Order: sequence, then C-alpha cells, then structure tokens
Amino acid sequence: MNRVQIDEWSDLEAHDIAELALSMAARVYGEQSALQGQARLLELEQWIGERLQAEEADELRRQLLTLLYRELGFRGDWQDYFSSAHCDLSEVMRRRRGIPVSLGILLMQLGRELGLKVEGICFPGHFLVSFESGEQLVYVDPFNGEELSLHQVELLLRGALGNLASLSGQYLQPATHWEVMERLLNVGKAALLREERMSEALRCCELLLCMKPGDPLETRDRGFIYEQLDCPQFAADDFEYFIEQCPDDPVSDMLKLQLQSLDLSPKTLH
Repeated sequence: MNRVQIDEWSDLEAHDIAELALSMAARVYGEQSALQGQARLLELEQWIGERLQAEEADELRRQLLTLLYRELGFRGDWQDYFSSAHCDLSEVMRRRRGIPVSLGILLMQLGRELGLKVEGICFPGHFLVSFESGEQLVYVDPFNGEELSLHQVELLLRGALGNLASLSGQYLQPATHWEVMERLLNVGKAALLREERMSEALRCCELLLCMKPGDPLETRDRGFIYEQLDCPQFAADDFEYFIEQCPDDPVSDMLKLQLQSLDLSPKTLH
C-alpha cells in the first residue's frame, strides 16, 4: 500500500480518512495488518454498494447504517473496550468490533464513498459522526449506529463533563483529519500501554511527535516508555526536556526525583 506521510507538514485533508488510519496502522501495528485492511475495505465497499437501493441522501444514510450495523453486525465492544485491536482499522473490519473513533472513521469513509456529506466530531468522551440532511444535521453514535437527538447528545456531554454542562455549537464542530488521527493515536497509545506493548506504544508516541514536534506532554510520555524499555539515557533526555519546558508543572518535581533514580552509567559490553 502507498503509506501516507503523517507529520506536521502533511495535508491530511487531501487523503481519505481510512487511508490515513491504515497508514497509521502500518507504522504502529505492522505493514501486513494495513495491507489486509486495505483489502477488507475494498471488499466492504463493494458489498455495501451492491446492496444499496436508494439515491436520496437520507435514505442512503439509513440503508448504510442498517447494512453496517444490523446486517454485518458491526458494533462497539463494551466487554473489551480498551483493547488496542479496536484502534487498528484492519482488525476492526475483521472482528466487526470497535470503539467510537475507529467505527466512526469507517462510517465516515463508507458514507463519503456514497457521496454523502459526513463529518467526524471529536466530542468530549465519545466520538460522533454527523450527516448532512437538507438544512439540518443528523448525529449518529458510531458505537451502535443509532441516530441521536440533540437531547441525547447533551446527555452524552453531561456524562463526560458533569451535569452542569450545556450543549453548545463549540462541541459539535467538524473535526479535521489531523484531529481524528490524533485522537485515534492517543487512544491507541493508552491501550497499548495498558497491554504493556511498549514498543508499539513508542511508535504511537513517535507518530504524535511527528505531528506535534517538541510537544512537552508527548515527550514526557515517551520518556516513561523509554524507561520501561530500559533506555535510561533517552528517558532522561525526555524528562529533562519536559522539566525545562514546564517547570511549574507538578509532574516536574516528580521527574526530578525520577532522574536521580535512573542508572545512566555506561554499560560494560562482554
């Protein structure tokens, strides 16, 4: 597959959202997974295209949701929500299980292939998808394929931010491809750390730092991963950078103690 370069200079909007997710998967989970994902996506697009019988946008949306979630059984996975497999688009298509952001990427890709105007929304705590319907927008929860009223969207907001939160337009802005990829990478990194798959978590960090060079929080996270990978000098460099950039952050005091405990002595080779 032609891997898309993902960094701060890349025009991610020029690429399909699924192409970006599979390029990211190639970097993090391996080239083979991404190649399989590309084949699965083509097969899925063809299967859906052969079964659609509508031309009008609203009916196309309804048929797409029915085919994807009811006929094929795609759905969110509550039982194993934090699995890293849910952040690998190829695995999402193979297992037909995912989380809101990965299922949302798939729904956006399929909808756009059909000519629908569909956007992702980096909503607090829960990725959403919106479809244009005349002068209105229809909001869809990609976790289960259900269309949501504004009241239901506000309940999601309160679940994430507390009962005093009030729904406003700022929470419903369309996300850029850059923002969607950043969200997917952050969720993937957290899942891989939880599974103690440090090398792959490091690849997520490296990709995020390609997108946000010099970001102190990401550099700090990379330092923690280097420490787990027994690379104390790299860890020390990242911790020192964070302390220099964020001297007033409470974590800086903890990292100063951490630096003292790192074994930076040269290793003897036998």
